[in-house]
Amino acid sequence: MELKEKWKNSKKIYEGKIVDLYVDEVICPNGKLATREVIRHCKAVGIIAKVGDKFILEKQYRYPYDEVLIEIPAGKVDEGEDLEKAAIRELEEETGFYAKTLTYLGTIYPTVAFCDEKISIYYASSLIKKETHPDEDEVVEVYLESLDNILKMIKDGKIRDSKTICAFNYYLLNKDNL
Repeated sequence: MELKEKWKNSKKIYEGKIVDLYVDEVICPNGKLATREVIRHCKAVGIIAKVGDKFILEKQYRYPYDEVLIEIPAGKVDEGEDLEKAAIRELEEETGFYAKTLTYLGTIYPTVAFCDEKISIYYASSLIKKETHPDEDEVVEVYLESLDNILKMIKDGKIRDSKTICAFNYYLLNKDNL
């Protein structure tokens, strides 16, 4: 059975710094016309980084939820930038740690119903402490946490950020090879 929809036309509604909003018309596999509202998002990276026996986490206020969330370091990939270089840059900018070693763990699609965002998850090791260089509109509190506490926070609903939950699942699935 064919499941893929066929694109018919598109109208850009909004162009932003990180996202663009489109209203697309598609032809469904059953021949019916449908409208799809799609947010086109730049590429992004998330970094799970271990310092000794603890992991780097960040607390950051997220305006859409009006909450401070606990997350792994992450950020957008600049146009034309290599994903690994973006991961190294974002980790250093936000936390002050430079990764000598980076291992790709996987890519997640966090909001599949209306957004094409893809976040590539990396494991950073052999860290060297340097200076932070956060974006001027970015305020984060960086701290270290044990894996047991992180998993408890995920189980208890204190960590709700999808990239962070997925990153630690990737880590658990691959930790024997890292």
